[in-house]
Amino acid sequence: MTIAVLRFDRTAALIDGRVAIPGVNVVNTPGGKPSVQGFLGGAFDAADVPFARYVFWKHLGRPVTAIPVFTDRLYQHQYIYTRADTGIASLADLRGRRVICAPSYFSTPSFWHRALLAEEAGIAPSEVDWVAAGPEADGMKTPEGVNVTVAPSRSLLGLDRLLDGSGDCLMTARTAMVPRAERHRIRRVLPDANERQRAWALRHGFFPALHVFAVHDSALKARPGFAEELCQAFDRAKDLAYRVLQDERMTGLPFMRGYLDDTVAALGDDPWPYGLARNRAEIDTFLGLAHAQGLTPRRLAASELFHEGAAAFAFKAKMTPGCITSTMEGGWAPEPTWPDEEGGS
Repeated sequence: MTIAVLRFDRTAALIDGRVAIPGVNVVNTPGGKPSVQGFLGGAFDAADVPFARYVFWKHLGRPVTAIPVFTDRLYQHQYIYTRADTGIASLADLRGRRVICAPSYFSTPSFWHRALLAEEAGIAPSEVDWVAAGPEADGMKTPEGVNVTVAPSRSLLGLDRLLDGSGDCLMTARTAMVPRAERHRIRRVLPDANERQRAWALRHGFFPALHVFAVHDSALKARPGFAEELCQAFDRAKDLAYRVLQDERMTGLPFMRGYLDDTVAALGDDPWPYGLARNRAEIDTFLGLAHAQGLTPRRLAASELFHEGAAAFAFKAKMTPGCITSTMEGGWAPEPTWPDEEGGS
């Protein structure tokens, strides 16, 4: 088997070989087209793919099945930008304005952005003049009553479209790198984004997923137990990432300890959760958004998306209250020095 894995701290151990699956070749791929096209073209038996696109595939009846491993997540508040000359000072000011969605209208972050607009400003998709920074894939068609103009951007972030006046606001999925000469023109719509997304997390109790790990049904048939093997490997890789994070000396962030403690206090000891039961609320929310926003003609059920054995898999990775090793290797040490019952992973 060959699987495509995007490099995150929680997947790095799969790519560098610290976590291995016998008989499985792990290929590090960048996000977006290389991973998806390789998966659809048969080069990969399993791959990290956008969640919205996977939901659409299930609507189409394609022979693919996911495991409940969500490698990429994002809160949306801090990725909403405007120009200083637009007069936009709040989400409510976006009604009737031209809003750029990057990378496209049906990209997974865009669903969460539109949900944020509805929840916090009462704005429906039909009340915005949308500018998509890229075309849709797989024959996705925007719903009637929603105006979407495609204006291809030079980058996935779509910042050039905000700078050239194609739109009044940009909703994207990363912190934009604004050229020095343009920084006086660009600002966040929500200057208190960090506080607002923390309040959103406490209110909803989940961390919005962007990607899921999908497997060809032919691979699942050819290798019984493959889905569970993948779950175990991703769980172990995430556990190793948690160990490194919990030794704040292993990272380059000076205030890491306070941030870690704050994260655990807000989201618990598994802030990046895998598993169907643990993610049921956000999966159901997203499936509702997918139907309401026109991606799927009916509302799919969470039970339709995931391999049965993987859905029942018991993921174990947890954050510890502190560093679990007493060597200078810290979180990178090969094994914890504490017994499991005293705080090991």
